[in-house]
Amino acid sequence: MNVEFPKLADTLVDGLVSAWYKKPGDAVNRGEPLFAVETDKVNTDVESPQDGILAEILVLEGERAEVGQILARFADATPAGMHTAVSRPVAPPTLTKAGGLTAMRKRIAERMTEARATIAQGSCAVQIDLSAVDRGGRAWTAYFVRAFGRALNADRIGVAVEILGGLVVPVVSQANAASLDAIAAQIADLAARARSGALTAHDVGGATATVTNVGATGTLLAFPLVAPGESAILAPGAIVDGRGWLALCYDRARFDEYAADRVLADVARKLRDVRAD
Repeated sequence: MNVEFPKLADTLVDGLVSAWYKKPGDAVNRGEPLFAVETDKVNTDVESPQDGILAEILVLEGERAEVGQILARFADATPAGMHTAVSRPVAPPTLTKAGGLTAMRKRIAERMTEARATIAQGSCAVQIDLSAVDRGGRAWTAYFVRAFGRALNADRIGVAVEILGGLVVPVVSQANAASLDAIAAQIADLAARARSGALTAHDVGGATATVTNVGATGTLLAFPLVAPGESAILAPGAIVDGRGWLALCYDRARFDEYAADRVLADVARKLRDVRAD
């Protein structure tokens, strides 16, 4: 019976087998962690879908595999169930001996190269006055996520979170309907779990679009690439004296210039007219 690389997220096409917890000849119980997967989104333990004896490993630690590829084979196995991905604490990524990119950063670079090659990227920007907004102690990111979710009528909006050695994009759910406080609480929880290595596959898949708050580090304006599988990315710049830039980068197959301009204008309007409900 075969063990295949599971589809952990809608847009996942491959990943790195970072560890095997069993060796050929070992008995394995269904639901027991069998191997670990590292992707550009999350590091995850994958549980065994069956009881049996691990007969051979075909994809070794440190090798990449595509979704559906056979990684190993069982002998004397019971009928297979479903692979289950569970979160696990992730050790801080380490640089290569040459001081180069971590595996996560390399995968992000590969994904961005793919995005540039396969997506007709468009962009627009507008300056916005938010000096009248009373944030009540909330971070700006919650405002951006809610405004973007409502402008797109999108239930799931990704939020870029910087972690040691890489970047992950957990997903805020009900972004088009939840209150500001609920969205702020989700973002805080997702960011904390991202930095502690406790995200699961469910936390990172299926975003319609993403918010990357480049202004958090003082950047005034940036035009990031739209990731494969998503329609757009909103990049708010630093808010200085109540004013800042909003950049919208989009897939031209999803939006023409007029439609993208209208989305950005709607985001700006929703930010200016924000209410906490």
